[in-house]
Formats: sequence, C-alpha cells, structure tokens
Amino acid sequence: RYSASPPRGSSAARSPAILVGSRICEADAVGPLVAVAERLGAPVIHEAATSHGRSSFPSDHPLAAGMLPFWSPDVRRRLQEFDVLLVAGMKLLQQYIYHEPARAVPESCRIVHLDDDPWEVGKNYPVEVGVVGHPRVALAELAAELDARMTDDQRRAARRRSQARQSDLAGQRQALRRQGEAEMGLRPITPRGLMELLARVLPHDVAVVEESPTTTDCYFERVGALRNTTGYFAQRGWALGWGLNCAIGVQLAWPERPVLAILGDGSTLYGLQGLWTAAHYRLPVTFLVTNNTQYKILKDCARVLGLPNAMAHQYLGLDLVDPPVDYVRLAEAMGVKACRLGEPDAVSDAVRQSLEGDEPRLIEVPIQAPADQP
Repeated sequence: RYSASPPRGSSAARSPAILVGSRICEADAVGPLVAVAERLGAPVIHEAATSHGRSSFPSDHPLAAGMLPFWSPDVRRRLQEFDVLLVAGMKLLQQYIYHEPARAVPESCRIVHLDDDPWEVGKNYPVEVGVVGHPRVALAELAAELDARMTDDQRRAARRRSQARQSDLAGQRQALRRQGEAEMGLRPITPRGLMELLARVLPHDVAVVEESPTTTDCYFERVGALRNTTGYFAQRGWALGWGLNCAIGVQLAWPERPVLAILGDGSTLYGLQGLWTAAHYRLPVTFLVTNNTQYKILKDCARVLGLPNAMAHQYLGLDLVDPPVDYVRLAEAMGVKACRLGEPDAVSDAVRQSLEGDEPRLIEVPIQAPADQP
C-alpha cells in the first residue's frame, strides 16, 4: 500500500482533483497539501458537510472548490469530469442517507488514497495507489517528487489547468456573494443574507463553530470568507447539541482568539445549560442562534427519505411554536447577556462588538426558513 514514487498517473492526469478531509487539518498538513494542489493545478474539494468537521484547505485559495454534494447521484455528477482523484485524509465516502447508484465515484476515476488510518484506504473503493503514513510527511514528499519528476510539458499543462480552474471558481464565489448581498434586504433575514452579513465582520483569527446546517450551508468556506483553516468546527455526523459546548471548549483552548458559535434553535436546546458555564467562567463566546422555529434538518431528511407525511408537508413535533422558545430570556436566566435582532446592520454591529468583548453574549436572529427541499 505504499509507493515511494509519485502515484502512477498523478502528474500526467489530464483532469486531476483532490478530495480532502478533516485529518489533513488535524495532522498539520495543510501547507504540504497546498503545495501539491498548486503543482498539479488541481481543484481541492472537501468532503460533504455531513462529515466535514474541520477545514483542511484555505477557503480563500484560488483552487478551493467547495464541498462534495450530499447524495450519491450528485457526487457522481460532480466527479465525472476528473480522471484521477487524490484522496487525502477523508472517508471515501461517508454517505449520510443511502442513495442509488451505489457507487458514487465514477468508474473512470482512478483513485490515489493517502491517509494515516489504514482502515480507510481501499475500504469502499479500489485504489490505484494507497499510501498509509503521516499526511504531512507524505504530502511534502509527494510535492518534492513532483518537482523532480514533472516534465516541462506537464508543468505547462498544470499551469493551464490551474488558470482555467481559478477563473471558474472565482466566478462561482462571486455569484454566491451576489446572491447573499441581494438577500440582505429581505425580512425576515434569510440564511444566505445572514451569512453574507456575518462574512463581512469576521476577524482574521476567528474560530467558527457551525451547528446550524440549514442556515450556514458552509457559506464562509464557499465564498472564501474564512481566512484561517484551524478555526473551523462543523458536523462529523450531525448528532444534535454539540456546538454550544464545543464553542466553550474552543474558547478555553484559545483564550486569545474570538469564537463565534452559529447555532440552530433546535440544536441550542440540546446543549443550553452550557451557557451557565460560559457565564460562570466569563468566557467571551458569541452565541448566535438562528431561529427558524423548527427542526429544519429533520424535516429535510424526512423528505429525502420520502416519508409520506413529510412529502405532504405534514410534520409532528418538529415546529418550535405554541409557545415559541424565548432564547433571550433563557440566556439571561443562565447569566448570559442576550438580545434579539432582526435588522442586518444591528446584527453586524452586535456580532462585531461581541467578538471584541470580554464576556459571553447570545444574539438571537429570527430567520426566514428556506422552502422544503426534495
């Protein structure tokens, strides 16, 4: 499973791509991965948000290509254009809900899989080459081997690929930001409008904890607004309620960094008592609760599964109304200052001030729920 030379076909690939997972960040291997991507002129795609976890490639890098889709048919279409996939430090693939076709990776894609977890290499898909080893060391060696072995023609081809990819990806990021900007004028604030206004006030060293999947949609990374790879924490499997207390742990680990926790209203209810801990130890976490008055992720999953009542838009116990939950009063009861804001400028100002402050604060934002997804 180990190759001492560059994986066969990696430098000669006509259309290579890199699939990356959380273990690259955890192995401090982001720099070597960037070096390999730049030498190959390959777009870098993160694993899907269902298992994304950490950020392993700079979101503002010109070759950052977002996330894989959730479901098998969409993944297959996304990868169809590539002839070689370098898979680094990720589960290939962890599918949240099973869909046909069973094979999400097209048969035409040759796979080079690098990981420090031997269980993952070749587990679900046959590989052209498997490398088991520390990702930072292996990727650094691969970059050096590519420097030594790529021909002039291969380097020129990689530069052409890189330029074409960068132009296309920049256009996608700009289009997404324009959509966010256009929605900032809507009331209630839409998920995309909220994420755009937050993207404009993020400090460069911020640590972001995301547990509001139907609102955040990995927006910060998709538009290149999150300018550091270490400070990102998201779902690993979508158990509810981990985000609030994860943010407290992140603040304890990095007292010098601002911490922003973006939490769904349902997710918040599963870990609410952590607010007392934040108040007791005066931990300056900014808790932003995106309140769409429902467990939207459970509704979406019910529709993905084709459950009859969900297809008829009939849900039992998934709407947080009658009475609505008052997160401001709940936070204040735990000793955390809180406010409810619905205007973009007010939200921006409150988030900015809180991130610069020295005590915890909760900001509840009423959110316009997106339409049910098929």
